[in-house]
Amino acid sequence: MTYGEKAAELKDTLNCGQSVVVALDELTGLDEKTAKALGTGLGGGLRCGEACGAYCGAVLALSMTLGADGMGKPGGKVATAVKALSAEFKEKFGAIRCEDLLAINNDDHEVCYGFCSWCADKAAEIIGK
Repeated sequence: MTYGEKAAELKDTLNCGQSVVVALDELTGLDEKTAKALGTGLGGGLRCGEACGAYCGAVLALSMTLGADGMGKPGGKVATAVKALSAEFKEKFGAIRCEDLLAINNDDHEVCYGFCSWCADKAAEIIGK
C-alpha cells in the first residue's frame, strides 16, 4: 500500500490533515496517537477554510523530516520543498485554500480523498522514501 492509499483509507475516519500525518508516521517517526493529535487542527483548511488540511499535513511531515536541523529560513531545505509542493499542488488542483478547492469541485468533499492521497505520496517522494 502506498502512503497515498493509506491516507485515502484513513480519510474515512480522520480529517484530511490527520490522514496525511498518520499515513506518513513511519517517515516522521511519530507514533499514531501523536500524529493524530498533531493533525487535529489541520482539517477543514485549518478549521477556517484556509490552506487545505491535506497540504498542511504534508508540510508538517516535510518539516519534521527535512527540517530536523531546525533551519527554517528562506532557501533552506524545508522552504524549498514546501515552495515546490505548493506550486505543484496549485497547478494540479487549481487552488490551495480549502474553500476554493471545494468551490471548484461544487462542494463535493469526495475530492478530499484525492488531495490526501496526492499529498501523502508527494511528501513521501520529496522526503526520499
